[in-house]
Amino acid sequence: MRNMYSALLFALPVLLLWIGSIKAFGADDRVVVIGALQGLHDREPAFDYDRLRSAIVEFRPDVLVLEVRPDELAEKKPTPGRPEYPAVIWPLLAEMRINAVAMEPGGDLYEEITRQAGAAFAALKQRNPIGAAALTRLDEATDEALLAYWQQPGQIQDEKTAAVAYGLQSAQFALAGPDFAAAQARWDGYMASQVRKAVRDHPGKRIMVVGSYSNRAMLERVAREQSSQRIVDAEAWVGKAAAPSAASAN
Repeated sequence: MRNMYSALLFALPVLLLWIGSIKAFGADDRVVVIGALQGLHDREPAFDYDRLRSAIVEFRPDVLVLEVRPDELAEKKPTPGRPEYPAVIWPLLAEMRINAVAMEPGGDLYEEITRQAGAAFAALKQRNPIGAAALTRLDEATDEALLAYWQQPGQIQDEKTAAVAYGLQSAQFALAGPDFAAAQARWDGYMASQVRKAVRDHPGKRIMVVGSYSNRAMLERVAREQSSQRIVDAEAWVGKAAAPSAASAN
């Protein structure tokens, strides 16, 4: 009898480990980080509002991490410069059972960082108006170049898009100076902490992070550092989920 109990006690940890592995295998805990187009959705048929909606609906996220302030999320406010929220995401939150997380800082921190960044650009206009005007033209030219490049939904999520966006930001840092770079680092650092927390605090849940085409690569890098085995290739996913046939079905 003692030998039988000993054998059962020996086998119990193995059995529990086996059951746990089955549960883990069956759990859908994927994480995907996609970049929305903000004001360019209206100009880019490869990733218009219908295709953005399809990409979200097809993934069926349990958690959506969104590039908005807490007050914007709570009150479903208008989001200047990010028309995809009233056009697509706010209606989806009303239709789907999703835990939504605000990625941007709010309150005093929001005011402090935006004031620091605004002061840096105001100073640039004073000391180097030619440089400030050049940045405006570069921003517009970057949009035009990306619109010419994007032919398929997946391209918006690829490394070439990230490289072009990084080039624009590098020019902003070079001309607007260290105060602007510091403000941007604080902003990005806060959003990165929100992504890490969302991935860490929701094991076994499908998580979609909706950033923009300009910061998607950074946010994915953060999520990958937190849990690399859960990350879905955004270029492939969006390329499939936001294809014309999928968008028309949703």
